[in-house]
Amino acid sequence: MNRINILEYGAVPNTGILQTLEIQAALNAATANHGATVVIPAGEFLTGTLNLGGASLYLEKGAILKGSPDIADYPFYGYDHNEMGKTLSLLYAMDQTDIRISGEGTIDLNGEAFYDMTQANVPDCGFELTEKQKGECTRPIGQRPNQPIFFLRCTRLRIEGIRIINAPCWTMSFVECEDIRVTGLTIDNSEILPNNDGMHFCSCRKVFVRECNITAGDDCIALSCITDWDKPCEDIIISDCILKSCSKAIVVGYMHSIVRNVAISNCLILDSNRAFCIMTSSRTGLVENVLVSNMRLDTRIRAGNWWGNGEPVAIIATKNHLANYARPVPDRFFPVSVRNIRFQNLVCTGENVIGLVGEGDNVHDVFFSNISMELKESENIGIKGRLVDASPGAQIARLPEGKVCWLLLQGVQDITFENVRISPFQGKIPGVFTKDCERIMVDSIV
Repeated sequence: MNRINILEYGAVPNTGILQTLEIQAALNAATANHGATVVIPAGEFLTGTLNLGGASLYLEKGAILKGSPDIADYPFYGYDHNEMGKTLSLLYAMDQTDIRISGEGTIDLNGEAFYDMTQANVPDCGFELTEKQKGECTRPIGQRPNQPIFFLRCTRLRIEGIRIINAPCWTMSFVECEDIRVTGLTIDNSEILPNNDGMHFCSCRKVFVRECNITAGDDCIALSCITDWDKPCEDIIISDCILKSCSKAIVVGYMHSIVRNVAISNCLILDSNRAFCIMTSSRTGLVENVLVSNMRLDTRIRAGNWWGNGEPVAIIATKNHLANYARPVPDRFFPVSVRNIRFQNLVCTGENVIGLVGEGDNVHDVFFSNISMELKESENIGIKGRLVDASPGAQIARLPEGKVCWLLLQGVQDITFENVRISPFQGKIPGVFTKDCERIMVDSIV
C-alpha cells in the first residue's frame, strides 16, 4: 500500500499549533498519487478544514486529529446545505471514489469549544425543572462546524475502526453517496449538545452499517433526503450496533423524504429518549419496505428540548414542515405515507407507549410479531405529558388522563400485533388506546 506520513510534510505533534497546511499538503500529494493513504502517527495534531480529495486516511494507535476551536479555521468550500446553509467541515470529500478512513486512532471534533456549556435551553413546561433536569437540557446553538465529516456524491466509501468524539453538529454526513460501508466505529458525543447526530445518510444508496457503538445527544443513525427531497434514500442495512441517544437512536425518514428498502437487525438501543422512529410528513413524504428484527429497545425520557417522549417505537405520519429550509415543499401527493413495515422479535422497556400516529388513511400495513413490552416509571413524563411526540408537527396524539396504556394507535389502518407479551405496570394491566383507526388486530398476552 502506498502511504504518506504527515511528518514527511512538516507536521509536528503535540504543539497546540495548527497543522492544517502540512496535513493538507500530504493529502494533496496522496490524491495526486492515485489516492494513496495519508498516515496520522501517534500524537495530537490540531487542524482546521481538510479536503481529502481522493486520498484515504489512516490513524495509527495513539493518533488524535483534533479540530480547531476557532470557527475562522473552517472556511466555506462551496456546498449550500438545505438545512444548515453554508457547509463548514473538518474533513470533506466531493465527487470522489474509493476513499477509506481507518485505523485505531481518534478524530476529536472539539464540539464543546463552540458552545457556552454554562447555559441551558430549559423548556417552558409550566413548572420549575429540578437541577438534574436542567442538566439534561441542550446548550444554545452558536456558530459551529455544521457538517464536521462530510461526503458529497462519493462512491465506494469505507469508514472502519476509528473513534470519533465530541461533535458540534452532525458527526458524519453522506449526501448522494453510493456503496458505503461503515464498520466497527465508536462515536462518543456529548449528551447535551443539539444536532450532534452520529451518522446521517441523505439520498444515499447501498449502505451497510454494522458493529458500531454510538452515543449521541441527537440521532445515532438517520436516513433521510433532507438535502434534496426528490432523491430517495434506499437499500440500507444496519446491524449489530449498540446505540444511545437523547433524541431518536434510529430514525427512518424525515418530513418530505422518500426512504425505502431498509433492514435493521440485532441492535441494542439503550437508555434513549426514543429508540426506533419512522417519521414523515403526510402526503409529501414516503417510508416503505422496512424490516426491523431481533432488537432490544429501552427508553428513558430526557428533560431537554429533544424530539421523542420515551417511545420504544414511534411511527409518525402527520403534516409537518419547518420554514428554515432552502428547498420548497415538493409538489406531490402520496396517498399512503408509510407502508409495508415489519417488526419481529423486539424486547421493549420504555417510559411511554409504542405509538403509531397517522391522518386517517396514510399509514397502512404495519405488522408486529413476537414483542414484549414493559412500561417503566418516569421522572420526566410530566414535561410533555403522556403523548406521542409528533415534532416537528402538532402534538395531537395524547392519552386520556389516567389511562395506563402500552400502545397508542391513531389515524392508522391495517395494523397487526401478534404474540405480544405485556407486563403489569403500577398494579394494572396496561391497555390499548385507539382513535380513528380501521382494521386493527392486537393479540396480547399478559
